Amino acid sequence: MQCFDAPCTAACPTHIDVPKFISMIKSNNVIGAAEVVKTSNALANTCGKICPEEVFCQSVCTRGKQDSPIWIRELHFFATQYEKDNGFSATKVFPKSKKTVAVVGAGPAGLGCAFELAKLGHRVDVYDGRIPGGVPRNSIPSFRLAVRELESDTKFLSGFFKLKAQAVDKKGFEQIRTSHGATFLAVGLGQDRMLGIPGEKLKGVIPVLKFLEKAKANSTSMKIGKRVVVVGGGNVSLDAAATAKRLGAESVTLIYRRSEKEMRVWRSELEEARKQGVEIRFLVNPLSIVGKTNVEGIKCRRTRLSKRKDRSGRPIPVEVKGSNFVVEADSVVIAIGQTIEAEWLGSVERPKGGYVKVGKDFQTSVPGVFAGGDMIAGEGTIVQSVAHGKYAAHAIHEYLTAM
Repeated sequence: MQCFDAPCTAACPTHIDVPKFISMIKSNNVIGAAEVVKTSNALANTCGKICPEEVFCQSVCTRGKQDSPIWIRELHFFATQYEKDNGFSATKVFPKSKKTVAVVGAGPAGLGCAFELAKLGHRVDVYDGRIPGGVPRNSIPSFRLAVRELESDTKFLSGFFKLKAQAVDKKGFEQIRTSHGATFLAVGLGQDRMLGIPGEKLKGVIPVLKFLEKAKANSTSMKIGKRVVVVGGGNVSLDAAATAKRLGAESVTLIYRRSEKEMRVWRSELEEARKQGVEIRFLVNPLSIVGKTNVEGIKCRRTRLSKRKDRSGRPIPVEVKGSNFVVEADSVVIAIGQTIEAEWLGSVERPKGGYVKVGKDFQTSVPGVFAGGDMIAGEGTIVQSVAHGKYAAHAIHEYLTAM
């Protein structure tokens, strides 16, 4: 349609020129289309597979006003897959500066920042004790994103920075910070929140990140009970529930203390979980996990939504007295959110809630130290984290050039 001032481009967190790359596919210049996408989005192939198009580009597609939106994400994925299969395009020679930047964390935000900084001419050192990829590699289930699909991005990006395969501690952070012109923090959220109820120490209670990482690494040999309960109401909880089903659980029940309306999930993922046979029980609050040594069930109480609202604007659930019941279970997966695992952040300001505080330029309370991704905003999407890294890179560039 060649929309003027295309709303899909504006809705994309990385602002991919959607009309341009679709026009290139139409004219059979598929490699050119992939180049357009990758110029804006460092994890182009990954986002082409798992980006929630219902939230971003396709939700505002002009064509949708007539009948149905154009399949933007699918066309995006087609172009990047075509390029992967036919060889990566050669990149232009980027300008060179004498500045060096450290990026701590090789997940979506870190990789997005490193690629953009390289394009701006800076030398980049990326520090991570694990193989690059972050959440897409370690936690997103294989049925949503295969490792080979992620690696088509990480392989391409590896030529634009030096990977320092080391975990960062307090001493290491200070050395990194003082030996580079600027530092970008992108360590994400690695520590699961727990419910704080009796029985969480029983065998069979699993924090969701540990569960998803173990399932992705050992999907063929991992054993799980016949009856699985997942506690949570976000996209990660849906991933866990669908994963449990694929691992062979006979019944999977997801319990959430509010109603379906308050769930912060993508509708497509919710419907997919239901198709897999996941039972979702709304207005249910867990009280304790029951069992002697192993999990035998989870004691719950029904709730109702009050008129009062929390900081997120959602109604606060109130327990209904006398409505206790037990859901039988062999395993309980806790998926109620994560916090930052890094205890070496030191003087970097972290307000109540634990996330790192940054200004409009993504700079933290420590001069020259920037941050982005989930560690500043909580659980978000991959494309939003890439966008944080991209725009933080430009802020870092301005900071360095002003020195």
